[in-house]
Amino acid sequence: MYIIAIGVSYRKTPIQIREKLAFDDSRIPYLIEKLKATGEIAGCVILSTCNRMEIYATSRNVNAALSEIWKFLAAESGIQVEELQRYFYSRTCEQAITHLFSVVCGLDSMILGEMEILGQVANAYQIASENSACNAVMNVLFQKALKVGKQVQTQTRIGTGASSVGAAAVELAKKTLGNIQGRSILLIGAGEVGRLVARNIANNGASQVMVCNRSYNRAQQLASEFGGCPVPYENLCECISRADLILSCTAASDYIISKTQLSSVMEIRNGKPVFLIDLAVPRDIEPESGQLKHVYLYNIDDLQGIVDESLSERELEATKAEIIIQRAIENFGKWLNNRHAVPVIHALRKKGEEIKNIELEKAMRKLGHLTEREEKIVQAMASSIASKLINTPIVQLKQYAQTRQGHEYAQFVKELFDLPVQID
Repeated sequence: MYIIAIGVSYRKTPIQIREKLAFDDSRIPYLIEKLKATGEIAGCVILSTCNRMEIYATSRNVNAALSEIWKFLAAESGIQVEELQRYFYSRTCEQAITHLFSVVCGLDSMILGEMEILGQVANAYQIASENSACNAVMNVLFQKALKVGKQVQTQTRIGTGASSVGAAAVELAKKTLGNIQGRSILLIGAGEVGRLVARNIANNGASQVMVCNRSYNRAQQLASEFGGCPVPYENLCECISRADLILSCTAASDYIISKTQLSSVMEIRNGKPVFLIDLAVPRDIEPESGQLKHVYLYNIDDLQGIVDESLSERELEATKAEIIIQRAIENFGKWLNNRHAVPVIHALRKKGEEIKNIELEKAMRKLGHLTEREEKIVQAMASSIASKLINTPIVQLKQYAQTRQGHEYAQFVKELFDLPVQID
């Protein structure tokens, strides 16, 4: 069974492509079922965040599985496979394992060491598990990945500084406005990112914060956590007309603030500038809104400069994290290679025994009557020959099972001896 990781992230994929590949949690069970229905995917987990979309899969045939995943992605995004391949990265076997462990520990995030990714990976794995999408290999892989993520969080200080989207967004707001104290702030969205933003706004002394969400109850709940003011969603435009800073982070599939709406609001503001930070993927605010006079629009990709400022200390801690990750990768690799080698060894022994018995029966028929002692000698000789022939491949395979290429050797022995065994 081979492990595959394929995806896009903030590193080389612009937001206008990423937002076409942003999958809401409510759709993921359907998407997983669609992938597994191809017959080439044994296990599947889909991770979709504001900065990445990744599919982790297990398959007995890497090329066939990748082909099905490409077709799936093209159908869901409306983008041709050739265009998708410009932005996607794909990893298999050990590289895929290393990538997942790095992701879950925050080493592959826009914000090095971000804390939220661990919970996002756990959520993605939970959705897959609840929808019967994980085979044994996928279960152990993600359980070990989440364990190492917790180790890195508790054993290093990689989360130092602006180590979350919420913290970076507030730092950008402070740089933009000079100070958020005394400013009128509108937070749109009461999900996990909204909660992170709200927490950081409160920690930086903001005194007047409006919380707007399609569900007024959720807006009330979040506002009560930090002393904000909930506002009905139908009052959104009126709130925009009063706010100095707007931070939007909803899970909407289309723009909640259009250029036309904002243009009307700006007439009411009489030239007073407004600063908007769009943290959503897909985006909440129509990008062309930034062309309006006195409108200053930023999106999630604009946080990179803020992140870089607190990077040096986290980079030192990342070295410690990499040591923890490497140990975990080696341990998982040994488990996986043994899982591949054991059934091959059993199948090889069984095949050797079957061939011995068949040839021994032929020989006994040709030899005719033998004494009991002679029969034992012939049987012992046949057993010794069969045992010696398969002993070296078995000993070697056990040794190779402890190396990084162990699964490849197991596959090679399986094919070399034409063993009827499934390697899971």
